[in-house]
Amino acid sequence: MKIRILIILFLAINLTLLGQESDSKDCYEIKYLDFFGLDQMEIIKWPQSELDGLLKMDFEKDRNGSPIKTNFIIPSIVYQLKEYHPNCKTEIDTIYFNQISELYLKIREIDSTKLLNKSITEKIDFIRTDFYSQVENVEYLPEMTMTFDDGPFYGVEFEQESELKPIKTQETDFGILSVSKIDNKTILTSKNKSGELIWQKSITGLSDRNLTELHFTENPIEYNSVATVAHMYSEGERFTLYLKSDGSFMYYFHSW
Repeated sequence: MKIRILIILFLAINLTLLGQESDSKDCYEIKYLDFFGLDQMEIIKWPQSELDGLLKMDFEKDRNGSPIKTNFIIPSIVYQLKEYHPNCKTEIDTIYFNQISELYLKIREIDSTKLLNKSITEKIDFIRTDFYSQVENVEYLPEMTMTFDDGPFYGVEFEQESELKPIKTQETDFGILSVSKIDNKTILTSKNKSGELIWQKSITGLSDRNLTELHFTENPIEYNSVATVAHMYSEGERFTLYLKSDGSFMYYFHSW
């Protein structure tokens, strides 16, 4: 499984080696690319040999029976779409476009006949809409994130009548995040600007083990169109927390 992921990651990373710019950055809007770090990236193509390798992959085997049909390659396909939209290019490489469209449908297990006899514009709109539906589903989003960290994790709901004393705090646009310790548990708390509790969790990792510490990095909060991201570290390893813009909990990753 790890070897298959490494192969896919190698092929996906090589996307950055060949580039070409669209005629206009505003010719076709694709939302949410900033979450994946692709919003400022020039439009890039895979070398043909590597695209052929991706098309031969059996992505269904990597899902281990999961009903979630997506992959971290999906954003790398979607951000290329602008290069093939008639609003952005007068000369379109239809062969390459058809191949990345085929790859997208293969990963998503979508019947290719749905796009049969559709124009390039209609195909791009279909893929963009499908991409949006995944990003807006918190169950799909972690699977679309390129990372070798463990997770996603969701912690354990923690309730206590008395107020916990924070040992670390971090202000955010929605309010405040705080870290507390009680017994052998590390508690992470989210509150709004009025001091009202949004959520409170005991932070766990692999095998539901309680993490012994949690710290904020310098300038830890990142905002994008999908999430508020808190960059932290626990037990010497990277810890990345994802929240909705109102401070609601989404999930977190912990480096191994």
